[in-house]
Amino acid sequence: MMAPHNDNDRGAEREEQAATWCLRIADRPLTVSEQQAFDAWLAADEQNAQHFEQMVAVWHGTDAIAEMPGFLSLRAKALTSMEKARRQGEMSFPTRRHAFAAMAAFALTAGIGTWYWSKAADVYSTDVGERRIVRLDDGSSVSLDAASQMSVSFTDERRAIVLDRGRAKFDVAKDPLRPFTVTAGTQSVVAIGTSFSVELLKDQLRVLLFEGQVAVVPRAAAARHIRTRRPVTQATTQLSPGQELVASLSSGAAEILPVDAGRSLGWEGGQVDFVDMPLADAVERMNRYAASPIVIGDAAAGRRLVNGVFEAGDTDSFVKGLTSLYPLAAREVDGQVIIKTANSKDTEEKTDQEKNQGRK
Repeated sequence: MMAPHNDNDRGAEREEQAATWCLRIADRPLTVSEQQAFDAWLAADEQNAQHFEQMVAVWHGTDAIAEMPGFLSLRAKALTSMEKARRQGEMSFPTRRHAFAAMAAFALTAGIGTWYWSKAADVYSTDVGERRIVRLDDGSSVSLDAASQMSVSFTDERRAIVLDRGRAKFDVAKDPLRPFTVTAGTQSVVAIGTSFSVELLKDQLRVLLFEGQVAVVPRAAAARHIRTRRPVTQATTQLSPGQELVASLSSGAAEILPVDAGRSLGWEGGQVDFVDMPLADAVERMNRYAASPIVIGDAAAGRRLVNGVFEAGDTDSFVKGLTSLYPLAAREVDGQVIIKTANSKDTEEKTDQEKNQGRK
């Protein structure tokens, strides 16, 4: 007759299961069936989530584990469980560099990390037409586009930035013990030793990865799961170098597009680039440098897709290019340039003007 399992046996079994899930999630994204199995495992016993969080804390290397009772013995037990799970499983043991993006997101959404600010944030901003380079305390560098603003808060446990408006490119210094997060609109980007840019438009977020790895986590979902202390996996998006996440802030719809990384960095050199971009978004970019702001006169004009490369601040060339290539008309009113869809009257006036110029 087999002896019944005691509490210690059940605890050890939970630890090994938690370690197995931790390693599997760190190694690669879960399949649909694995995600369902993981959710079922979490729901089966409330202690499963606690053991999983402990494994994430050990794996992630944060000092959050120091706050847990008996953390020294817990860490030793957890590492032992991980090693046993690794030997029993078929997955390879992932490196910290390879798995950081995924595990950092898990640590944040499982409640191991926190996004609450523990001190006053440092605010960096630029005026219209101004760009600047900001060197952060950890050695990271930020290139801040014109008419942009970010708030920076660093602690011993995390490096947190909020992009309030505009665009910024981040060259992140490696520090595996402190996740580097950039929150903008409805999303948060988790990274380490990475080069990427984040741009906020009126109803759009763009995250472009140049080097390394990042995980993009919905801000609202992450906050909800922090409160409930439940990890979330299906809401995490991984980007590879040369990819750009374009997400709607209102609908939540998102797509990942391939990009020319070199061309996308033109704004650091004073050029503004558009590739099949709605005119409304293109105008928002141009207005970061424009002495005379551009205003869209009608919705149809704002939806028109435009392409081209223009000098930052050269509003005249931008407007002339638009009105010569597309059925658009422009006029200046009270210091603003209004662009709208050209109607028959506008077209006739333009034709008459061209004829008169030809006679001169």
